[in-house]
Formats: sequence, structure tokens, C-alpha cells
Amino acid sequence: MNALVATLASLPTLGPWSPAAEGARAALRPESARAGEGAAPVVGVGGRRFRRHAVRGEQQLPRQPRLSRHPGDCEDREFSPNLLVGYVRKDPVASPWMFEVALQAGAAADAVYAADPVPGGESGRYSGPETWKHIGRAWGGVRLRSGVEIAAGLMPAPTHFGSFWTKDNWHASITWGYSSVPFVLTGLRAYLPLGARAGVNLWLVNGYGTLADANRAPSGLVNLVVKPARDLTLVQNVYAGPEDGDLRLSAWRMLIDSQVVFTRERWAVAVVGDYGRERLTWLEGQPVAAWANGMVSLRWHVLGRRARWGMAARPEVFWDHRGRMFGGPVLDRWLVAGTYTNDFHLLDALLLRVEYRYDRALGDDGFFYRGDAITDGAKGLAAQQHSLIFGFVASIERSLAPSRR
Repeated sequence: MNALVATLASLPTLGPWSPAAEGARAALRPESARAGEGAAPVVGVGGRRFRRHAVRGEQQLPRQPRLSRHPGDCEDREFSPNLLVGYVRKDPVASPWMFEVALQAGAAADAVYAADPVPGGESGRYSGPETWKHIGRAWGGVRLRSGVEIAAGLMPAPTHFGSFWTKDNWHASITWGYSSVPFVLTGLRAYLPLGARAGVNLWLVNGYGTLADANRAPSGLVNLVVKPARDLTLVQNVYAGPEDGDLRLSAWRMLIDSQVVFTRERWAVAVVGDYGRERLTWLEGQPVAAWANGMVSLRWHVLGRRARWGMAARPEVFWDHRGRMFGGPVLDRWLVAGTYTNDFHLLDALLLRVEYRYDRALGDDGFFYRGDAITDGAKGLAAQQHSLIFGFVASIERSLAPSRR
């Protein structure tokens, strides 16, 4: 049971988000975002720079060089820390109590809550994401002797496969699919063990990856985790709830997220499939927007023990009907991508990463920003892009042994 609980606790690091739209919108606007999660217990700090999905397209400033439509890109040809994190976590080992607090700063932290609702409008902006974006995690809870866990606060979401903390990821860039699901969830979580090899998390949250309330009604998530074998993990997530001002059942957003992860000592493979839909009741005719994605990621150890060299490869596809996630005038947008990554781990504290990524938007119209074409529907948008990503990650994590009495 302890092994299963440990697996369940780390699985959220295997999931991006679309914040609820503000007010009554007269036109369809895309939603997307990114962010992540953590790993070892205790104190850690990390920083890095790379072109990451995390800032929505309409947030981009004119005439800045952008290659990608991913929501978190930073400026090219420039070095800056993408994310700096310091965190403390207590696991329920010596006592039943557990908590985690993480403070963060950097472009990725700015981006993940860029479209978060602001309580009180412009006059309340310093009580909104501009202030609270620096809190990456803030939750506490208790584990009972029966194995039941109860926690509340800002917690990593279990949706999709990935992490906001890049040191835990297999690749430098995240998938289009990860950019369409929540990175974090704010609310209550209850874990119920289902025997020695399975468990279910029940969530009651305020919105699809938002800190502020999107409306007056909560949303729910059911997270089922099954380990039929030591090396095999199956995850099934179902999310549902209102994400706009319309609280009717017909307007609820639904997300179905399925994950299969198989790990061995020298190689591992992850397969993920998502499907989401939402009725856009503020538009004429109340059309239904839908999106789906599929991803296969394979990584393997090449050589080394203390200093290690590893590789990873990942094909993916994303379907965005009515541009709900990534925008654009095309009714049915198909995005395909392929990623090849080399990781060099030095002294367990430094990670050097070199990654090549190819993205292509299928169809007649372009999709990626190029030159002066930096808005949806602009002339000159590119249909494909090649990206070469260099990443540097430094992380220091230490366990603090409990004092002896």
C-alpha cells in the first residue's frame, strides 16, 4: 500500500489548462496554458530557460520574434530563467500530516495564470494573479490509518502526462495536449484506497486550472489509478463542471483523460489520449466546441550511472474543433508534432538538454507566428516550424530527517 500511495502522490506530475472566459464574450477566444508539478520531498530550487507552452497567443507583444503558437513562449535568442522554484514538502511518514508550499518566479509563472479571472476587475488586480502567480503550490492534509487522504489548497492536477517542473519531464517542450488541460487545481481532494493496487481521488475544485472563481459553482474530477503490475500504471480522469457564467448542465465542460505508463530500469513508454467538449452558449446557435489529442513518448537510457545520457522521442497529434484551445479561423484544426530529446545528467543536480521539435498545422491556412504575422488570421502565418531547444536545469533537493526524541 505504501508503494501505491507514493505512486499516486507523484502521478499528478504525469498533466495544462484553459481558464474560464471572463464575463459574457461576444466572440470565441482560445484557451490554453501550461504549468507543472514536482517530485522529491523537501527543499528544492531550480531554474531554466527554454521556449515553453504557457502564454496565450493574444498575450504576445507585436514585433517580438516568436516561432511557436504554444502558450508560453519566451523571446528567442535571449537567455533568461524560465522558472525559479523553491519548495518545502512534508510527507505523512513520521506523522499523518502532510503539506507542500512552493514559491515560483519567471516567465512560466507569469504565463500560467495570465488569463486567470481577476476578482473585482481592474481595481482588484493586486489581489489576483499578478500577486498570487508566485505561489506554485500551497496545500495541506492528513492521511488516516485506513489509507484515506484528505487535502485542500492549490495542488498539482493529475491530468495528462507531464510536469510544470521541467526536471521531472522526459522532454524540454510539452505537448499540445498538455497545453489544453489543467496544470493545477484549487479545492478539496479525498483519496480512497481500493485494495492494494488501486485508488481513486475525488476532487471538488473552483475551476479549470484557475486560482480565482470562474463562477459560483464548483467543478469535479474523478481520478482513478490502477497498478496491475509493478511496472505498469493505468490512469483514468474524468472532469466536468461549468467554466463560464452559464451554469446549466448543457454548458458544462467535460474532459476525459486516459494514461498508460510502463517503466523499466533502462526504458519507459507513456501513451496518453484526451477528449474534451463544451457548448458555447454565448455564441449564436450555441455550437459545440471539441478537442482531442494523442501522444506516445518513449525514453531510454544510453549509458552512464553517475553521469547519465538518455534519449526520448515523442510523436503527437491534436484536433481543435472551432479553435477552442488554440484559436484561429479554421473550423477543424489538426496539429501534428514530433520531438527528439537528449538529456545529460551531471552529478544528480545539473541537467543539460538538447531537443529538436517539428510542428505542422494541417490545412490550407497557416498557424504559427512568423515575422509580422503575430495575430490569429494574419497574412503570412507559417504552416510548419522547426525548433532547436537548449535547456539548462539546476536542482538541489535534500531530505530533512525527523529529529529523534
